[in-house]
Amino acid sequence: MKRNFLLFLVFMVSILLIVNGVKRLLTFRTTAQRIQEAEMDLERVGKENQELKSELEYKRSKEFIEAEIRNKLGLSKEGESIIILPKDENPKSAIPNPKSEISNWHKWWKLFFW
Repeated sequence: MKRNFLLFLVFMVSILLIVNGVKRLLTFRTTAQRIQEAEMDLERVGKENQELKSELEYKRSKEFIEAEIRNKLGLSKEGESIIILPKDENPKSAIPNPKSEISNWHKWWKLFFW
């Protein structure tokens, strides 16, 4: 009787140890995945940071400032002339006139019943 009880006790303790070990392995696995995801995010953010630094450096340059002054303010250097083209009064639109167009439901009605 004592022996059966001891075997049962050893069996229960071993099951508890196995379950606890499996839980720890799963925890380590998920932690490793999180670390890998964090490293990938860090690498992506580092690349983005580098791109932003290069963009900032370009926008601080004289070439960018000169281009912005020319494009947005319409200024020019000495000896250059600015040409302003008039806007079209009747632009050709890709959108047809809705009054001359038959409505969509009417087209379907004609398709099925006429």
